[in-house]
Amino acid sequence: MSAVYDVIVVGGGPAGLEAAKTAAMNGLRVALLERKTDPAKIQRSCAQMFLMNMDSFYNERMYFAPNKGKWVFPVNNFTVDYNGPYRDFYACHFISPNAEDRIEIGDYEKNASGHGTAAVVFDKGVLLGGLFSEGERAGVDFFLERNVVSASRENGGVSVKTAEGDHLRGTFCIAADGINSRLAQVSGLNRERRFINTRKSISHYVTGISFDRSEAIFLGMSWDRGGLGPVPFCLLPSVYRDDEYWLFVSGDEQFRFLTRESSFRHWFPDLEITHTRVNVVNNWSPAREPFKENILFVGDSCWFSEAENSGALLSGHRAACAVSEALHRGLPDRNGVEGYISWWRQNWTETHDYRDFLCYPLFNRMFNEEEYNYLHGLVKATLPWTLNPFKLYDRIMRGLQPHMQQVGRERPALAKKIGMFRPELVLDLIKPAARMGFPNR
Repeated sequence: MSAVYDVIVVGGGPAGLEAAKTAAMNGLRVALLERKTDPAKIQRSCAQMFLMNMDSFYNERMYFAPNKGKWVFPVNNFTVDYNGPYRDFYACHFISPNAEDRIEIGDYEKNASGHGTAAVVFDKGVLLGGLFSEGERAGVDFFLERNVVSASRENGGVSVKTAEGDHLRGTFCIAADGINSRLAQVSGLNRERRFINTRKSISHYVTGISFDRSEAIFLGMSWDRGGLGPVPFCLLPSVYRDDEYWLFVSGDEQFRFLTRESSFRHWFPDLEITHTRVNVVNNWSPAREPFKENILFVGDSCWFSEAENSGALLSGHRAACAVSEALHRGLPDRNGVEGYISWWRQNWTETHDYRDFLCYPLFNRMFNEEEYNYLHGLVKATLPWTLNPFKLYDRIMRGLQPHMQQVGRERPALAKKIGMFRPELVLDLIKPAARMGFPNR
């Protein structure tokens, strides 16, 4: 079929659904193409966290208002409805291979008592289902089970074609097709970016877990002295059941070692897997700008990794508003959406250096098991609370800094190793660390 729209949105995740709903509510003719049958069905690994109650993220200070059923983005002045289940968690703990020593971000007891700040995991399927329903009511034309194969400039607008034979034309296109964006490839956007690596990961929802202070996110490192070596993992409360947790590792062998043989095996006395999700992710450096041939890129499609649910919603909303303003002003080109491009640069690439995000997992690759245990045992003070992934390495270094003279006396080689690590050099360390993996949020 062939049809004409003001804007064509490609991708039905949080960025695409928010963009389509917002553009339609602003009076635009909107089409959304999505390859899945049901956009609300979650198939890829996702921790389903909402990054909130921290310093800031993309220069936003979002929070959850459960009494109103809304995610609130006060800086950018919009809200997103959410009336599904959620589960609080109270800290971020880095756990050493001995399963005992930990570096703590956030005061667990204070936050759990209601006198501090908590964060939440949520049901992403409920969020997406709500956005989809809002889009339907606003008049979005949804094309499901569609695989977009091309998007190109045509007659001052954009022509979008699918493998199923659809040919849609729009003044603008919003690319919300995720970290492995097809549109970033076919438009030529990726030719301007540096390929970093490909990551494969697996996540299980599990029950039968038992350990103290369990309502937190755990970034741990187990250690196989045989063939696997370091086995990093992420463990987080699940929103689906009170006794269930989300466990992220890099593969089946790592999962078996962690839960059956490692020092953490006593955490999993009656382990049962309720369901499993996997993903494969290609990482690129951030795009120079989120625009190419009347295509606005949002969320993961032009970023270097997952933009998190909050970043996806933010950019989808801002792109839709930019397109609405551009068409209202009669500026159907880059000049019309310059505001979105500038906003993205100022609040994404100029605020967050993607190398800072990579520092924490790569820094860990420098140490052996004994060194890892030693360093975690030094830090006793609770560090300031944040869930900002760009600040994890900073928090670790803030915790270690008061102890560096002691490290220099007791372990001069280790002190030298720490001193040699430079955030600006992390890209040179990527390939040896490719199997580390990063949690998908």
